[in-house]
Amino acid sequence: MAKKLRVIALVCERSVDFKGKLDGQGCLTACPEVHVIQVPCSGQIQPIMIETAYKNGADGVITTGCRIGDCYYREGNKFLQDRLTGERQPKLKNSVNRKRLQAYWLSALEYSRFQDMADEFVKFLGTYKE
Repeated sequence: MAKKLRVIALVCERSVDFKGKLDGQGCLTACPEVHVIQVPCSGQIQPIMIETAYKNGADGVITTGCRIGDCYYREGNKFLQDRLTGERQPKLKNSVNRKRLQAYWLSALEYSRFQDMADEFVKFLGTYKE
């Protein structure tokens, strides 16, 4: 039997609208491997949160913020993007496997796009060998 994958999605509550899309545990009903944790702004997502998800057994991590240039709080999405690319402190450690990390920049209306990308990421992780 194949191991059940665990993907943590750290998402801005103003980007993708998950209303009615999560089960009682915070997982996507259409893709139960993905556990959604909402934060007020993607700018609050710190690299240590991503690193901790991996240390606690996550097979992959998704970060999601508003579309670049369209942040509700001005530049939170740009802050996260710069942290992930190493252009802003605190930076994501070099030891973090970038292939197991996805960053999506989506509007509240793009749930189906999020779902498609998350499904593809889960499929990738199912076949990924380090």
